[in-house]
Parts: sequence; structure tokens; C-alpha cells
Amino acid sequence: MDKQPKPDSKKYTDLISEIQKGQIKIPKFQRNFVWSVEKTAKLLDSILKGYPIGTFILWETAERLNDIKNIGNLELPPIPDDIKVQYVLDGQQRITSLYAAYLGAKIQKEGEKKVTDYSEIYVNLDDELNNDQQIVVAEKPNKTYISLNEVLNFNDNLLNIKEKYSDEHFKKIHQFSQTFSTYDFSTVVLRKEDIDSAIEVFTRINTGGQTLTLFEIMSAKTYDEEHNFDMEEEFQNLIKELSDSKYETISSSIILNLLGLILSKNKECKRKVILQLDKFEIIDIWDDVISAIKESIDYFRTVFRIPVSGILPYDSLLVPFSYFFYYQKDKPKGKQVKYLEEFFWRISLSYRYSSSTESKLAQDIKRIEKILNNERPEYDDFKIYLSSPQDLIDTNFSAGSSYCKAILCLLSFHEPKDFQTNGKVILDNSWLKVANSKNYHHFFPKAYLKKNNIGNENSLVNITLVSADLNKRKIKAKAPSFYIKTFLDENEELPTTLKSHLIDIDTYGIWSNDYTIFLQKRAAAIYKELNDRINLKHKLSEKENQIKEIILKGENENIEFKSTLRFDLRTGEINKKLEFVVAKTISAFLNSSGGKLLIGVDDDGNILGLNRDLKTLKKDNIDGFELHLRQIIKKYLGENLEKYVKIRFETIEDKTICLIEVYKHSKPVFIINDGKEEFYIRVGNASVPLSRKEQSEYEKEHFFNH
Repeated sequence: MDKQPKPDSKKYTDLISEIQKGQIKIPKFQRNFVWSVEKTAKLLDSILKGYPIGTFILWETAERLNDIKNIGNLELPPIPDDIKVQYVLDGQQRITSLYAAYLGAKIQKEGEKKVTDYSEIYVNLDDELNNDQQIVVAEKPNKTYISLNEVLNFNDNLLNIKEKYSDEHFKKIHQFSQTFSTYDFSTVVLRKEDIDSAIEVFTRINTGGQTLTLFEIMSAKTYDEEHNFDMEEEFQNLIKELSDSKYETISSSIILNLLGLILSKNKECKRKVILQLDKFEIIDIWDDVISAIKESIDYFRTVFRIPVSGILPYDSLLVPFSYFFYYQKDKPKGKQVKYLEEFFWRISLSYRYSSSTESKLAQDIKRIEKILNNERPEYDDFKIYLSSPQDLIDTNFSAGSSYCKAILCLLSFHEPKDFQTNGKVILDNSWLKVANSKNYHHFFPKAYLKKNNIGNENSLVNITLVSADLNKRKIKAKAPSFYIKTFLDENEELPTTLKSHLIDIDTYGIWSNDYTIFLQKRAAAIYKELNDRINLKHKLSEKENQIKEIILKGENENIEFKSTLRFDLRTGEINKKLEFVVAKTISAFLNSSGGKLLIGVDDDGNILGLNRDLKTLKKDNIDGFELHLRQIIKKYLGENLEKYVKIRFETIEDKTICLIEVYKHSKPVFIINDGKEEFYIRVGNASVPLSRKEQSEYEKEHFFNH
């Protein structure tokens, strides 16, 4: 039987010394230091009076946990090599308070603007220890006092104290100093080497306070200095990266579930299974797991056209899709595309992951494995709630409902346009959490329906996705026939705009303000779209879908959008500088890893088309546009680039855009600007010039070594 841990003790000076040597550390799964100066003063008052202050429980080990490196702006000493460390399992707030008081530290705590000054704790020298009055206080007493920091560091301040205070007060200060330095802090040191025991102890002693999440436990268990692996830090880096694509709200449980399903023998992701996963196996596959999650998010954004994580029916949907991309590095092909689409919608419309998620994920991974093998899965074990359009009409809209979010995903697939501008509706996670969000609009306004005693005003079918800056004051309690006419005066493309919301301007009862017809017609349209997806009947133009996917990826190192080739949208005139910018982008792609330049698409991915540019050309058609574009390339970049620059035109949303595919050149390509040669490369989503020296280094690395 293992020896039970025996009670022990430490003196104040020993405690401080061991902290300063890096021998006592606080594991990162402990909560932040939050004790105030007042609470710290009470703790030190109890010590001065000889009261017990509870036991410190420490775990001694040669292992290295991820420890707290600083308390706010106060840096803690690093751990020396080749020593055993004592990690604080219980007593973190007390030990940190003792350390802060000893140093008289000024600490700016995480998330706070103010600085907490622990040197502003005082000892009242005129009150006696044997009364109930607190003599270690956080405010300067009206009587004779000394700072606590001077008492705790008595020897360092000896001469100053002797000079400043009477003999009687000096003796008292010395006595207080001795009391602090000889106080025995009760400690229990756990010496079992395995981290599971330490975590179990921490969990048991914190039953009334902070409980560790599974992710915190796994972060502690997998931390590895040698491999420079910190799961918590890796996850935070992922979330920062995903904020650009508006998927930063995803949960850490997605990663843990995916790790369990990949690494466990029986492909499970229950808590007990995850806790038993091997640390080094996790570290070994981590990068591939993160890559698979990013691929699945990219797939949701570009193929399903779900622009933000806030409308995903379940975060957990990312788990089976990430599992797919972990085992298949290529894009889904052939029937896999339809099977994945069916999977997504069947899960989303069945409340599938509303309970027992881990068990159901394990079952659904078997379906994903069938899809990986180009087989269609069966779904006999659960039902979807979509028997007729009436189901949709009868569903009350709730921003948190997985079923409602599924319908929002369908609406977002059609890239809804703004009623006023016909620009793409921009969704934001921070606006999508509540039903009165800026992004949600009842097409038949609730106030209008209530005023006219028409029920079911919050039907899911009545919801549209709109831009946050849509002027809802123009709408208020007005009838659709009235406010839609107002928008029609501003936006001549409004009939097309409304189609992107699955609404027909003429046949959906808008002009007659017939809410019943509106609900029936729109519910039928939504029902058909969903039914087609579930029954593998959903069809898209393959070419148009490919272009949409490129646009939905957004601008990056290999993709750039230009609203026009030469027409300046701000001035309404030709601007030759815009032609240079196009040539500059092409040159940067040639000198980097290639890329795609789309002309006729703005920065937000709105399809503008080429009409404005065509009107500026002598030959005002596509042939004239291509001829002029080739002349620009020749003027700025020279000849013989046909092999590396391919130009084609695509029609999307009834508008023509130009797609320029650029391949990496085998030699450096310079652009002529005002008679001078310039050299550009891609850095992120920008074309950046290099100096002569930078260019020379870049050429050696990217051209002459290959």
C-alpha cells in the first residue's frame, strides 16, 4: 500500500524562498489570483494572532506541468532544471497573498485596469494582539503604524525602523517580525508521481469551489516542455486564427471528442475514454487534427455557405466532418458531396446532438466511415422533424434552437442580400445569440401583426436574415406592401434581392399583406429545399458552385478580389492607377505560389459584374475586355506570360466576372512603374514590394534553388 501523505509545516521565510527559487509553482488549471488587499490583510492578521489558516496541499513531482508564469504583471521565477517541483493543489490564493505581501508587490490583475498595491497594508502598533480588533489593515490607521512589508522584511529595514520608532514600538515590531517568521504553515505533500492522482486530489478538495473541465485536465496531462506542447495555448491560437473566418465560438470539446474518436480502440469519445488517451499519441496527431478541423470549417463556409459559427445547429457537427477530413485529405468527390450534405441536414433537423452527444457521435462516425468508402449511410434509428411545410410554419423562432439554426443555415446558403443596397448581408456571431438580434428581421413585422390581431407572428417562416445597419425605423409596424415599396424605390434589384431570401415579390402575398399566403408559399419553398438535400436531389451548377467556393473563402494569399479593372466607383471615371494595381497583383502571384484574381467582385464578395468597365472600352464586350486586360499585362509585365496567366469569364448571379488564374513563374517577374522596375510578392492577402536586398534573398530561396 502507498504511504499516506503526512502533515508537515513550512516557515514563512522557507515558503518565500522556495517560491523565489521556482520550487513551489501554481499549476495553470488553478483560477487566477483574485484576493484583494483587504482579504490579504485579514489573512496576515490571523497569522500574527497565531490562528490557523488552513493547510496547503502540495504535489511533489519530477513531472513538468503547465504552470502560471506570472500574476498579472508580476513575473514568477522559472523552474530550475533537474529538481522536483511542488505544485499547489490547495491554498493558491493564500500562498499568492503571502508572496505579494512579502514583496509589497504592485499587481495589475488580468482583466483589470487598476493596479492593486500590496505594499499598502499596515500594522497598527497601538492596539494589542489580545483583543478582537484587526491590527493588520488595508487602510492607514489614525494611530502609530508601520507598513506590513517593513515588518516582513525586518532585517533589511532594521536601521530605518530603529531611527523612526520609539523603543517600545521597535520591540513590538521586532516581536511581530518574529511571529511571522516562526509561524508554522501547515502543509501536506502528495508524493505520488502520476498526474491522475494529483488531479483527483484537486477535484475532491474543490467540490464546493472550482471544478476542472475535461479540457483543463487534458491540458494539464498533455503539457510537455520537451515537445513545446501546451494544449490550452494551442487551442487559444486556433480560436484567434478562426476569428478571421468568424468561427471563433467553437468549443474545446470538439477537439477532445475528435481525439477520442481517432485514437481510442473502439472509436469512442466519452469522458473516461478521453482521460485514458496517451499523451504522446495526442501530441503526435495534434497538427493533423487541427488541420482537419480547419478543413471542415472551410467546407461549412464554402460548400454549405454557413458564414459564421453562431448559426451552426451544433458545434458538434464539426466533429464528424473533421473526422472525414482527417482520413481523407482531398476534397469530397462524386457521391461523397451528396452524402455529406444529407448527413448534415438529417443531423440538423432531428435534434440529434441535444442529448447524449458523445454516444451519438460514436454512432455517426460509422456513417462517416461509410461515406469515406463512397457508400450511402442509413438513418433508420432516428427521425427528422420535417413531414410537411406546416411543421415549419408551426415552429416558433428561437435563436438558441438547433432546428431554427438549421433553417438559418439554409437561408444563409442563398447569400441573402440587403433590402436597401442589394449587397451581401454580413452576419456577426455577437449579434446572433438572441432573438431580437440586429441580424434577424420578421418580414411581416411583429408589431404590424399584433396591431392587426394576426397570430403566429414569431413563426420561423417569418424570419429573414438582414444586415445590422438595415434601417428598421423605416419598417417599424408598417405593412410589407408599404415598406417594400419604399425599398423598391431605393433598390431597383429588389425582386432579385428578395429571391435570395426565398421570397417572391409578386406571388407571396406581399402587395395584399396576406400573411397566410406568405407563410404557405415561403414554407413550401423552404420545405422543398430541405427535402431535396435530404433526398439527394439538390442540384447546383458545378461551375457556379466552384466560383462561389472561391469567393466564400475570402481574400487570402492566393485569392484577391477587384471591384473593377479601370472604372473608379468613387469618382465615376476611368482611373489608370487601378489597372496598375491589377498588374501588381498578377506579378505578386507570379513571384509567389500563384493565385486567382477575380475582377467584378468587391471585398465583401458581392458580385458586381463587368458592366461599368465594359462601358469605358471602345470594344464594349467580353472580347474587348480581355484584349484590354492583355495589353495592361504586356505594358507592365512584358510579353510571353500566356503560359502563366489564364483568363476566363464566368456568369454568376446573372452577372459576368473575370477570373484570372496565375501560376508561379520559374523566374522573377518585375513590374514597370514610372520607368522603374519593382518586385512584388504575396504576404497574406496583400501584394508587398521588396527592397533590392530583400528581393535578392527571396530570389535565392524561391527561384535559384529549384
